[in-house]
Amino acid sequence: MLYKIFTFFISLLQGSPQDPSLITVGPWGGPGGCEWNYVAKSGIAEIAISVGWVVDSLSFKGVDDNCKGEYSKKFGGKGGESTVITINWPKEYLTSISGTYNTYQGHCVVESLCFYTNCTKCGPYGCTNGTPFKFPLEDREIVGFFGRAGDFIDAVGVYQKGPSIPIVTIKANEGITMNMDLPRQIGPWGGNKGKAWDDGLFVAVQQIDVHVRDGVIVAIQCKYHGKDDKPVLSKRQGGGGATTIYRIELEHCSCENLIGISGFYGPLDGNCCLEVVRSISFYTNKGKYGPFGTEIGTFFNSTVSNGKVVGFHGKSGEYLDAIGVHVEYS
Repeated sequence: MLYKIFTFFISLLQGSPQDPSLITVGPWGGPGGCEWNYVAKSGIAEIAISVGWVVDSLSFKGVDDNCKGEYSKKFGGKGGESTVITINWPKEYLTSISGTYNTYQGHCVVESLCFYTNCTKCGPYGCTNGTPFKFPLEDREIVGFFGRAGDFIDAVGVYQKGPSIPIVTIKANEGITMNMDLPRQIGPWGGNKGKAWDDGLFVAVQQIDVHVRDGVIVAIQCKYHGKDDKPVLSKRQGGGGATTIYRIELEHCSCENLIGISGFYGPLDGNCCLEVVRSISFYTNKGKYGPFGTEIGTFFNSTVSNGKVVGFHGKSGEYLDAIGVHVEYS
């Protein structure tokens, strides 16, 4: 059986291991060999491809914003005739690939590859007798490759830059305090779907990124102060595809601490079986941040009068299904 052919064809929900903002496309080919991947710091300036009957190996030269180069490892085997493709980055950049895969020596491998830039087409390199693959040309830059390799390139896919998502840094609305008459809870509040997660306990919350799309909280990601006073970045809890990321930066040097949250959760698109966090606000001893999202559905509140939020937990999948807090009492 062919390996994940056209899986995640052009997925906006899955990012690369290096950078979740990158779009994963592919891979195409077979299941043999070992996993490999490469992502350039800024752009790809050279591709070295070795080809015999099939594609034997690939390697890359990446550059940073100052055009300083770095070379990747050689992925694949030692055979084939090598060709170096030079790309005049940043004026020229990769936008797409196409090729074929076929059975060779009893294994499904990449048989040929063709590279497209915003200026030209390079290839095809290799025989083109097998099953073709391609994806629509877009003026979106390819900054990395991944796949599987052994003696040959068994499978290949690409990392494309995703659409630009604005990050809005929010300042607190001073003088706003929470209603301390509401019941005290630690949650989580929201729906029952998704996978349970827990960031753990830390000294304090330093930064919060709230991912929003169409008035719904898609995900949340936090930076904490660890016990050794070093910053700890949590995983992104939730899905991708946000259109705006709201960034809250707490003034740790002025002893600004998160003391509670409030918000709304409710059905997504009228589906009463799928409840997610629709809106969320954050309260510190200096003021209020938010609300983010649409204030519709069931209200929740983590009201505390003498506590400090030192971590988050909840449930998530493609959205932030539920959220709760860890509170440290003084």
